[in-house]
Amino acid sequence: AIGNAFAVLSNPEKRLRYDELGSDQEHVTTGQARHYNYYTEFEADITPEEIFNVFFGGHFPTGNIHMFSNVARDAHYYPRRHRTERAWTQEQEEEDNRPQNSYSAFIQLMPVFIIIIVSVITQLMATNPPYSLFYKSSIGHVISRETENLQVPYYVDKNFEKNYQGADLQELEKTVEKDYIDYIQTSCWKEKQQKSDLSNLAKLYRDERLKQKAESLKLEHCEKLSSLIGMHKGG
Repeated sequence: AIGNAFAVLSNPEKRLRYDELGSDQEHVTTGQARHYNYYTEFEADITPEEIFNVFFGGHFPTGNIHMFSNVARDAHYYPRRHRTERAWTQEQEEEDNRPQNSYSAFIQLMPVFIIIIVSVITQLMATNPPYSLFYKSSIGHVISRETENLQVPYYVDKNFEKNYQGADLQELEKTVEKDYIDYIQTSCWKEKQQKSDLSNLAKLYRDERLKQKAESLKLEHCEKLSSLIGMHKGG
């Protein structure tokens, strides 16, 4: 009854025919005394469960709904497929699509796998640098040394002297001095920027205390840089 009511109410044409002819079981007699049975499409292949899904399940019925118009009682028509057969067909379609969905997911995750693999390989192949400009016990750079040319301090591990001697040591110390000069230059620029900012703030707010702080700020790294330049010229 629910299925029939839904079939009629959901289709304007069926509702109009129902209003005109009534139930599909009515026999209408014409003026020629011939009897006709009017099957006005009031039976639909839909179950109460499917109607429930329409309103509460968020989707329309997935089964085949067959509508029939003006079909006599002795007419042949295709019956609806059994619910078990329909469920089996749906499961078969899902099983056929499952490998393709898995392959698509694998393709989408491929960049992540590549990044992880590259990261692991990089960590396995990475080696500790031979020196540090600062004391680093975590990688064993605890032995202090100075470059022969500019007396730049740096730190190495206990096996450094075995691996670096002669020309190799000289080339390494040139690299140490270059890194140290780059660090000193960057630190000097930061000190000058900090002093300039304090001076500007002191002028903007007419703050004598900020002015004194800016004037007393020492440019230690700039002084080291000047000293290194003098040593380089003297050498």
